[in-house]
Amino acid sequence: MKKILVVVGSGMKNGNTYHLAKSFVDGAKERGNEVELVLLGNKNIHGCINCQACQKDHHCHLQDDMLELYDKFLNCDVLVFASPLYFWSISSMVKAFIDRLYAISTNDEYPYKETVLLMTSGSKRDYAFDQPVSFYNFLNKQLKWKSLGTVLARGCKGKVGEKYLPEESYNEAYRLGNRMG
Repeated sequence: MKKILVVVGSGMKNGNTYHLAKSFVDGAKERGNEVELVLLGNKNIHGCINCQACQKDHHCHLQDDMLELYDKFLNCDVLVFASPLYFWSISSMVKAFIDRLYAISTNDEYPYKETVLLMTSGSKRDYAFDQPVSFYNFLNKQLKWKSLGTVLARGCKGKVGEKYLPEESYNEAYRLGNRMG
């Protein structure tokens, strides 16, 4: 059994990214994993200001909701990033979460994690995800983390009242979650 933290970086509680993440969660829970899903859109998380104060005492001095997420991060085995594609990248919410992890590093080293990337996009083109996948792979390499897989849902619709996530994307996320453990 693994402890899994899923951070959803979308402001839409019932949007495509949330539903993709929920499908992953359902698969992971079926295998007996302990899973927590956090909606970053419901949190007040500021971007890192590079004050460097955290490197002296290993805690962030910004007083916001990220402070409650550090223990969740430290205690998880698997960290799942779920993000819509915004301007060919991950959302600013996910990026702020990642940047703020700097506060708990020691000599630029981080606790080992296994990771997953879940993304949604209206685009049907494969290259739409090139930049965020490259960033995700680079992050894993630099932090010595291990990717357990990605689900890149193409052709999603995002208009209010017209949400659509391809059925195969739901299934792929569920199967990936079900391989955890």
